[in-house]
Amino acid sequence: MLREIFQAPERVAILLEREAQALEKALAPLRRDRPPLIFLAGRGTSHHAAIYGHYLFEHLLGIPVSGAALSLFTLYPSPLHLKGALAIGISQSGESADVVRALQTARRLGAFTVAVTNVRGSALATTAHHTVHLHALKERAVAATKTYIAQVVAMVLICRALGADIPEAEIAGFPDAIRTALQAEDAIAEAAHYYRYAPRCLCLARGFNYCTVRETALKLMETCYIGSVGMSAADFLHGPVAFVDQTTPTLFFAPEGPTCRFMLNLAHRLARQGVDVLSFTNAQEIADASTLAVVAPVRMREALTPVAFGALGQLFSCHLALVRGLNPDAPRRLTKVTRTL
Repeated sequence: MLREIFQAPERVAILLEREAQALEKALAPLRRDRPPLIFLAGRGTSHHAAIYGHYLFEHLLGIPVSGAALSLFTLYPSPLHLKGALAIGISQSGESADVVRALQTARRLGAFTVAVTNVRGSALATTAHHTVHLHALKERAVAATKTYIAQVVAMVLICRALGADIPEAEIAGFPDAIRTALQAEDAIAEAAHYYRYAPRCLCLARGFNYCTVRETALKLMETCYIGSVGMSAADFLHGPVAFVDQTTPTLFFAPEGPTCRFMLNLAHRLARQGVDVLSFTNAQEIADASTLAVVAPVRMREALTPVAFGALGQLFSCHLALVRGLNPDAPRRLTKVTRTL
């Protein structure tokens, strides 16, 4: 798992080099005549990449986004009005049967379909009009790491291909931004020792890094066997704040940007209430307000920070599993490819 986390910068660089131009060409008609809807389908980690796409497309393109309720394509099939829409299916293996079924149905109903997958010739790839290949090579650890980061980058590439104002220089800087985040490994490994016996935790963010906390919570459950939930920090105040106490650490993913002030106020509030806050941030004021902090000096606009901040959550999950005496490469009862219908 650790080796594959550190492969992400190189694999992202190859993804950018080999896929951006073809994607621009494939989506050129939709750039001229934007679709009325973007439809996203994914399970597990891939669903979290789709969550990021949801924020990105609506914020930078103004196009409404719908996340596929996959059971409506398998258990409760119903016709949907998708003519003229853009449908994106996301699956590392390309063999998630319900995601494949959703994309097949969307294509039949008149949507332009894009597959985002790490496997050429997979069922998802052969279903779509166009495929974004992740170029992440084979992942041997069960927990998805470099493929998730590549999926997040693919969402940015699709957004830009549809006409979003994302300068080439920002995208070209992704590999270095990930490397900068990975330089925080020593601090993360040290922090992990403090949470060796944590029975549960909450992962909190607002805005674009909602996908990051959902993905980090999943990683903590599957590699560390810790009861964990990733949620909006705003939703946290609507009830779950009553759940936390001195035995429930909260993990903040709080970059500089529009959400920073909210997260800072929340950190101060939890500190007054004796709740442990571990922050992953590039904002010193957030670090100063936290019980512990991992400062990663990533310099990018908040909308793009999940590209780098995702690696921070992966490193923490991996090192916490190791200090708990677990093997993060082979979580119990899990296999690399999960097929659901």
